[in-house]
Amino acid sequence: MPQKASKGQSAYGGMPVRLGRWITLCLPLLLTGCVTVDVSVNSRWKVTQEITLIVPQRSADGMRNIFQRYLGQDWSVRILEGKGEQRTIYAWRTVKADPEAKLMPGLTVQFRRRNHWFRATYEATFRYDPTELLQTPEEKRLASNQQVTVRVRMPGRVLTEKSSVTSADGNRVELTLDPLQPTEVRITALGILWWRIVLLLLILAFLLWLVAPYVPRLLQAFPRRTVRVVQR
Repeated sequence: MPQKASKGQSAYGGMPVRLGRWITLCLPLLLTGCVTVDVSVNSRWKVTQEITLIVPQRSADGMRNIFQRYLGQDWSVRILEGKGEQRTIYAWRTVKADPEAKLMPGLTVQFRRRNHWFRATYEATFRYDPTELLQTPEEKRLASNQQVTVRVRMPGRVLTEKSSVTSADGNRVELTLDPLQPTEVRITALGILWWRIVLLLLILAFLLWLVAPYVPRLLQAFPRRTVRVVQR
């Protein structure tokens, strides 16, 4: 009976594979701006992560396998057509942050939602821990003097005065992370509960429909005031 791959072993061939080996291979590309990381948070605690990497056609299959091993089997990794000899490695995954979820090695998110009458406040806290991602001196050397950009989309308008970010574009925020420094970023957004507004309008329309047949009778019940015209 085949045994389940233990921690530190590859689930593909059964041979030991250190996670840092794959990080060392991917890290130069991750830190040179060739990779785009997008995180989308919706109002139902679901977080969708998307990573795109542009690579030469000859190395697309190898990079796809590296990404799959590095990110894990719960990620979907595809090779998309690109311009000329380029190909795009596209990886995505959706998790539920209720209240916390691990996005990728070293990065977690905590999500809270508070409902009001017709609005809701959403708060997402991103925590980055470099000790889980960078473990060897070689990995830390590759990450030194580099930055990683993560673009976050919230389910409502970002309130910079209640967040730890200085600027936002509507419901979008761009985070710049130092791979060697632990980071915690809090983003607060305000959204409209449209379903409650629609429900209220439907209830009002239903009440008007019920009352409409009685409106003429109600008008007749009120005595009409007559105006006398005096001629001189």
